[in-house]
Amino acid sequence: METSNRIIAVVPVTATKLIVWFDGGVARECDILSFGVDEAEIDDFQISFGGELVTWPSGVRLPAEDLYECGQTIDIIQDEKQRILRELSLIRKEAAFSQTRLGDAAGIRQSVISRIEGCEISPQINTLLKLLAPLGKTLAIVDLIGEE
Repeated sequence: METSNRIIAVVPVTATKLIVWFDGGVARECDILSFGVDEAEIDDFQISFGGELVTWPSGVRLPAEDLYECGQTIDIIQDEKQRILRELSLIRKEAAFSQTRLGDAAGIRQSVISRIEGCEISPQINTLLKLLAPLGKTLAIVDLIGEE
């Protein structure tokens, strides 16, 4: 799939950083302070029609090409998948469940749980929910928040 510099979405993730999604699913993290955007304005941006600019009330206008070039490519999906699966392992251990015990409760083989926790395979949502339920947990959709 060919990538262009057209902006599809922008999400503030820290006090000074934005994640900008471009055509083709490419996500790049940009530090907006380097462009002179006031930290207090981070949430007040607008994407121009056509995805050519991100603008702020102060008059700062950042072309898509500049954001693309300055940003660091990140893989949100892979990062979040690993974070969620590490969290599953931690929750299981805190509940004093072995992988075998959790597998018995969820109807999933221990070897599959080991591969999931090791990020070797990506579980389907129903599998993840089966693993979380005996631990008294479920999935939730929350804001995408980065850490500085």
